[in-house]
Parts: sequence; C-alpha cells; structure tokens
Amino acid sequence: MVTAAGPRIRYARAADQVDVAFWTLGQGPPLVYLAGGPWSHVELWQIPECGRWYQHLARQRTLVRYDQRGAGLSERTISDYSLDALLLDVEAVVDRLGLDRFALLGAADAGPLAIAYAARHAEQVSRLVLWCAWSRAADVASPRIRAWRSLLERDWELMTETCAHLCLGWSAGEIGRDAAESLRQNVTRDGLRAALQAADEFDTRSLLTEIEAPVLVIHRRDISWLPLSVAIDVTSRLRDARLTVFGGESTAPYLADAESIARAIDDFLDEPERSAPPVSSATSAPGASFSRPAWQKEAGGEDPALTPREVEVVKLVAGGQTNQEIADTLVLSVRTVERHIANIYAKLGAKGRAHATAYALTRGLV
Repeated sequence: MVTAAGPRIRYARAADQVDVAFWTLGQGPPLVYLAGGPWSHVELWQIPECGRWYQHLARQRTLVRYDQRGAGLSERTISDYSLDALLLDVEAVVDRLGLDRFALLGAADAGPLAIAYAARHAEQVSRLVLWCAWSRAADVASPRIRAWRSLLERDWELMTETCAHLCLGWSAGEIGRDAAESLRQNVTRDGLRAALQAADEFDTRSLLTEIEAPVLVIHRRDISWLPLSVAIDVTSRLRDARLTVFGGESTAPYLADAESIARAIDDFLDEPERSAPPVSSATSAPGASFSRPAWQKEAGGEDPALTPREVEVVKLVAGGQTNQEIADTLVLSVRTVERHIANIYAKLGAKGRAHATAYALTRGLV
C-alpha cells in the first residue's frame, strides 16, 4: 500500500531479536535495495526526487527497502554493527517476505554488505548492482574523509551538513539541507560513531571472486572522495561484471541522470541470460547543467583566489573551530576572522561553514 507519505512500513525480526523496518513497492521480480548504511532512511521517500527514483525502480518489479539496525525506523538501541550483524538484517527481511531468489542492489556504504551477502547466499542472488560502492574501508580512508569524520566529536550539525554536500554534491541545494536534517534524525551521534568504527573493519575484497551472479558496477566520474579507480578495482575482481560510468559528483542516484541510471539498471536486470560485455561509459544527459562554486570547476591544488591567511582560516573552519577559537589560534581579533570568513565565502561561492568545510576537504587542505 502506498500513501502520500510513502509505502506502508512493516517490521522483520532478525535472528538476534533486532526489529528491522522495511517497505515494499510494486509487483514482479523482487529487487532488494541496500542503501547507504546508517545514512539512509526508508522515509527518504518524502524527498520528491527520491520518491520518483523508487517508483521508477518499482515499475517492473517489487522493490524492497529497509533501515539497517540502529538507524531510521529500525531498532535504535544497538551496540553490534559488525558485518555479520548487518547481514542478519538482510536475512530477516528476505525471510519475512519469503524471497527465494532476487536481485540485489548495494549503494555506497552498503557495498561491502551487498558483496558479502551475494557471496554467502549465491543460491538466492540472481543479479547484483553496485552503485558508487566499495569493497573495503581502506578504499575510502582518504585524509579528507578522516578530517570530515573528526567533526563528529566537535560539531554534530556541521558534520551532517558537510556530509550532505560531500555525498550529494553542491547542486543538491534544498535536497542537501533536507538530507542533513534527515541524517540528524535518522541516527544518533553515538550510533553513527559505533557504525563508522565497525565499518572501519569491513573488507570484502576477497569475497568478490566468490560472487557467481552477474554484476553491474555503476559509478560517477566526478566524486572527489571516491575515485573511479575504486570501481575499476571492484569490477576487475568479479567473475562476470561490467562497469558503466556516468558524469556527476553525487552519490545519490536520484540526482542527475536518475532516469538514465534507472534504465541502465532495468536493462541489466531484464537480461534473460548471463553476459559480461566490456566496460562502457555514459555521460550526463544532454542539456543537463548544475551550478557549482567556481573552485569546483578546477582540478587539484589550492584555489589561487584564497590568500595564505584565508587558507589558514578555512582549514580551522573545517577543523570545527569557532570564530573565537580561530582568533585565538591565529592571534587575530574576532572581527578580523569574521572578515576573512566573509571573503572566503564570497570567493568560493559558499553559503556557510558546511560549504567551506566541504571545500577544504575536497581540496585536501585538512
């Protein structure tokens, strides 16, 4: 059943007695969608672009979405976020629905989980789609991601705002603000800390060779913190896989080329026989354009528009320091710091501390 707020929420109980929220949409062959670990929420349906994305995927099949333990509408009082524990969530939903064989989609953080499930349940997974995903924590352990994670202990709101900009891209606008607010409601700071610490141990690279199902790996070319080389490495280790590359900077498939991405997934899932064509590349839809700050149009290095002092200031902003703390660190007046920050925002086209922090992280300044 679908209401204005989205499909009806149901629950499945995992083997360790954790209650997992899920919904289904559409009719036909099932597609189990593992999305974004603790970041995602079954109620993201309320974002119009995301709702349309789900509806497209459900046109020809039964789409299954759930919240992992500790997040969203699933049970929150959780201490175990290990890969084995997260697999129990998937198994609970699959068993609750009585699914014998189905396609599996793993997006972003859910990549290791999807890989592990497909390798361990080969008899159930008919096809696997990996969207902007990775197989091990080391693939996303860059200095800029570590700097972003350090905000968890310093400024919860700034961390979530920066996360939205890094993951959804600068063109997200209101969607990015909604996503940041959703993240704050979706998981507690302690829950996110525990989930991230557990994810640091995820390494499913060795399981890639054990996956028997055909795999479609889809990636975006312009994600600053998740290079295309990660997707190429995953594809090269799979027995039967292809790689399709789209333009864009967002790890949210419902932003930029959503229709083309959904069609690529539909075409792959509808293939009657196993096949593994060579690597292909797709670009953004003709006429599509997205507004980015001027600094994002350049590649690598520090933006020459910033003075050395402004670079110092933006590094401290990204480190979560207040204006007063920046003033104390640089032995400046608060008014001078405020003037530097105003100049930085004007030069970068930034709209706040989250934008400036994302700039520093994507440029490798911290």
